[in-house]
Amino acid sequence: MLPGVNVCTHTGTLKSDTLAPIHPVKTRLARGPQGPGGGVSPQLQVIGMPPVRSHGFTLIELMVTVAVAGILLALAGPGFREAIHANRLGSAANELVAAVQLARAEAIRSNRRVTLCRSADGSACDATSSTWPGWILFVDTNADGVRAAAEPVIKSGVFDIALVVKSSARITALTERINFRGDGLARAADNQTLLAGTLAVCVAATQPAENVRDVSLASGSRTRVGRRNGGGACGVPADS
Repeated sequence: MLPGVNVCTHTGTLKSDTLAPIHPVKTRLARGPQGPGGGVSPQLQVIGMPPVRSHGFTLIELMVTVAVAGILLALAGPGFREAIHANRLGSAANELVAAVQLARAEAIRSNRRVTLCRSADGSACDATSSTWPGWILFVDTNADGVRAAAEPVIKSGVFDIALVVKSSARITALTERINFRGDGLARAADNQTLLAGTLAVCVAATQPAENVRDVSLASGSRTRVGRRNGGGACGVPADS
């Protein structure tokens, strides 16, 4: 269509010279790389188009990035481990407190003896060591301290493999058991003195410095959690 010629439609008149011109793409044949037979192959190039550049990292940039990341991880590593250990200690200590409180509440509710004891299999009490890998809580119907098949496990738990849980002398004297009677009180091995014992949750590390959480039972019923610096070791705790 020639410039200036009017095009008539049913809606009005449109001048073709108002349309933006379309520029054709120009190409040319350029001398290409030399082939294996010595010949030269032609290449088609687009004239007026910017060259295409690839984006990415250079080897030096990548090495610098890895080095900086390594330094940051080395600086953050000790604090990260300390936070993990502290979280494990707190969780296990709170779990023990909840188990002791549940045993006492269940003894009062059922007016029966309820036992919290060391367990290696989550089914039976085990007094072979003062180190607790786990525990069970059950209603000791016949008050013999041994869980029978007819005595259901109310609750059980297993400690993290990174933790060491040890009992104090008075709990060990009860063959690794804490027995609550129907009055809600736990007593020592003489069956008269109110129990005052400790279960220590420990991580064998110097981070955090207070690497022990003592779950103490006083006056046969009161529980509390205390922090202690064990010097990175996990020894037998003192009675509360």
